[in-house]
Amino acid sequence: MAPNPAVEPYLLDVERRAAPPGGRRLADARVNTRVGRTGCRIVDLPRVADPRGNLTFIEGERHVPFPIARVYYLYDVPGGASRGGHAHRGLQQLIIAAAGSFDVVVDDGARQERFFLNRSYHGLLVPRLVWRELDNFSSGGVCLVLASEHYAEDDYYRDYATFKAAADAERLAGAA
Repeated sequence: MAPNPAVEPYLLDVERRAAPPGGRRLADARVNTRVGRTGCRIVDLPRVADPRGNLTFIEGERHVPFPIARVYYLYDVPGGASRGGHAHRGLQQLIIAAAGSFDVVVDDGARQERFFLNRSYHGLLVPRLVWRELDNFSSGGVCLVLASEHYAEDDYYRDYATFKAAADAERLAGAA
């Protein structure tokens, strides 16, 4: 079968990023190895390199483990401000730094960790029942979010104590 010119540059880029960290930027190596204790993990997204500008595409149930029901983005976040501050009962998300950088602090009710996002070809997969806060936005930072569900206010935990009680109860039920 003849090589597909649209996919071939992507495959070369995947091979470059899969190589040992010697030839990669330190930030790329650090981000690529991030698998969290909270169930969150960095997902490598396809990147088609082109001298005119790179392209990344995302397909639901292929690059993310859910159908994409909603897309939204955060921008013009003032310096020192944070976003998020909630968890979801059922919704999953893929969070991407489409421009600039920011941190995502995640908490599953037992453990907390911080992910630094600064590449538009990496996304942070955040499963259900994980509290998230976004902070340290760079100037011009844009946070792109792909969600597994349409907006529903009753899917949100906006009070940390209520979330923690639900997460603890689910953890106990899963251990039984």
